[in-house]
Amino acid sequence: MADAFDLDRLGGLRGLDALVDTVLGAGELALAMQRDVLRGEGIARKADASPVTVADQAVEARIRAHVEARHPGAGWLGEETGAAGEGAALRFVVDPIDGTRAFLRGLPTWSVLVAVEAAGVPSVGIAFLPAAGDLYVGVRGSGARVNGRPCRLSSVAALGEALVCHGALAQFTEARRESALGALARGSYTQRGLADFAGYGALLRGQADAVVDPGVEPYDVAAAAVLVREAGGRATDLRGRETVHGDGFVASNGLLHDALLGLIDAA
Repeated sequence: MADAFDLDRLGGLRGLDALVDTVLGAGELALAMQRDVLRGEGIARKADASPVTVADQAVEARIRAHVEARHPGAGWLGEETGAAGEGAALRFVVDPIDGTRAFLRGLPTWSVLVAVEAAGVPSVGIAFLPAAGDLYVGVRGSGARVNGRPCRLSSVAALGEALVCHGALAQFTEARRESALGALARGSYTQRGLADFAGYGALLRGQADAVVDPGVEPYDVAAAAVLVREAGGRATDLRGRETVHGDGFVASNGLLHDALLGLIDAA
């Protein structure tokens, strides 16, 4: 297991608080801009046909301005602006609005996600769901909290009793893992399509036992990886490797992780 993250690298508790405040402000900005977006204003399509809004761009710009001002030597990976500062000891990994499709429809599952990698290891994770009013903060070696209270995972240890969350069904088809859907249906007690960060939030509150996301990018799951691990769970790719840069992503309470990976691998 990696050593605890030294918060002095972010400027101590004040530095962490400043980053959290920036995420909160960015989330409130997105919420304020949502009214225009819901009217169909400021929406475009990327090359892969996924949507991007003026709110996505404004949120990423605000967070990046904070990083450049407070941590000028840090690297960067943002969904909207890409990568910069390759090889830096610290890298900020940002999804300004994780769940833009939900944002466009007025669903409350979208979030602002910020993670800090230290030597490639996700070490700080922040997830803010403005519509729900929930804030998750985790630091490697210091635990994970939701709205100031410790995150609590479930104690379900058998897949036959487990509630497993998943994202969009297209993730399974695009990753050529359609067979995993049937395996999950047969092998777990019940399944819920809680997309975006909502599934991880349910896991971190003990309402769900695992999340399977076969088609994700690092900025989708880096914050969740910190939070789940600090809550006492496991977060790996679909091959069981502790990385957010691998083959999909699986998070769980840890008790049924290996069984879940085996179920998916055998599908």
